[in-house]
Amino acid sequence: MYRTILMIGLLATVPVTTLAEDISDTPDNAKRTGCTSKRGIKETLSSPTDVDFFKFQVRTDRKNPQHDTSGNVVVTLSQKPPPGTNSQSGWRLDLYSENDFANRLYTIALPETNVETEFEQGLAPGIYYYKVSSMDSNVFPAAEYTFTCLWEENANYERQPNDVPETATAIKVNEDYYGNLSSVNDVDIYRFSLQAPDSITVTLTQDIPSLDSTIGWQFGLLNRAEAAVNVPSTTQLGSQPAELDVGVYYFFVKALPSANDQEQTAPIGRRYQIKVHAPSAPTPPSTCEFAFVYAQHPQSHRWVTVSTPCDVPAGWFSQTTPPEDGEVCPSPHATYTLPSVKSDGTPNPGLVKIPLVDFTDENGNEIIARVELQQKATENEPYLFEVLLDKVRVISVEVPEIPVEIPAEIPVEIPVEIPPTQ
Repeated sequence: MYRTILMIGLLATVPVTTLAEDISDTPDNAKRTGCTSKRGIKETLSSPTDVDFFKFQVRTDRKNPQHDTSGNVVVTLSQKPPPGTNSQSGWRLDLYSENDFANRLYTIALPETNVETEFEQGLAPGIYYYKVSSMDSNVFPAAEYTFTCLWEENANYERQPNDVPETATAIKVNEDYYGNLSSVNDVDIYRFSLQAPDSITVTLTQDIPSLDSTIGWQFGLLNRAEAAVNVPSTTQLGSQPAELDVGVYYFFVKALPSANDQEQTAPIGRRYQIKVHAPSAPTPPSTCEFAFVYAQHPQSHRWVTVSTPCDVPAGWFSQTTPPEDGEVCPSPHATYTLPSVKSDGTPNPGLVKIPLVDFTDENGNEIIARVELQQKATENEPYLFEVLLDKVRVISVEVPEIPVEIPAEIPVEIPVEIPPTQ
């Protein structure tokens, strides 16, 4: 009994933080957050070398692969007042992509002398990690911090990482997009396409100018970097016109060069708005009817077939006629699979897939459908096929107009009562 009481007394004197197992100190053990609650996660650091990882995933839409689930996340790091007095002590928060822990997407610091700091960042579908650590390797804040992140789905934010052309954020002309520089060395690269020659204008604007003319942005077309435009933070708008032919183009946004061209200064975290004005670009249709469109990836130059113009990814080149110098995936042509034998020894009949068939039914309706035919080979008819009715997929139906004949004159009988003669 004495030993039991002694053990309880020892446990009561040990701080709770040393008893709790820290299981979030590696990415593999990161705590998951859905970035949907303003309440946040409350944690503490147990030493100057302690770290806390949080995991956040921007999911893709498996039911609709064409749905862009990109968006913007607002991250807040805070503590309860009153703040501390040691400016050397505090927290640091780093944002990483799962595919690149060598380079941070964003970094903020919260000295214990401050109560709150936040940043926003556009993200594409993927897995991301937040790492909270001590600002200093010798001291750490004893106070509890609160980490919150709020997610907004919106396809018109930049998508990190986008610092090289291969990962450029794809945008559509004549639409507003938003971004921000996460560090002095950050570069944001955007990609757009033109289906016809045009006199375009790239603009960069901000909502509220500041009083510091030494910081700002520089932007311009990659193929015309010598004509880049400087936009100090005291200026609300900058623009770059250009005469461009059909094709895919890139432009960059980076920190404003300093006067001596040795250093760059950036309005870190401040949101900017960019837009490519293309007067000759067609207005997107309000409704997208079925019509095969051929789209080309800007880096791989591979062609794909999509069902409507609305399904063409932003920044891809597209046309309504099949390309003459390349294969298209999936093929717009019918395909035939030879008969084979399955692994269990049962026969696997031949199959013909026709992606587009026009026919008129008994009511005169013009129908476009996808059809599959299964081979029913016999000794006398080796190439006999039958339509698999359960595999028919109707794409569109056009009902014919029924003419109605309206006679020029419609006789009308009007009864007339004649009073009897007196």
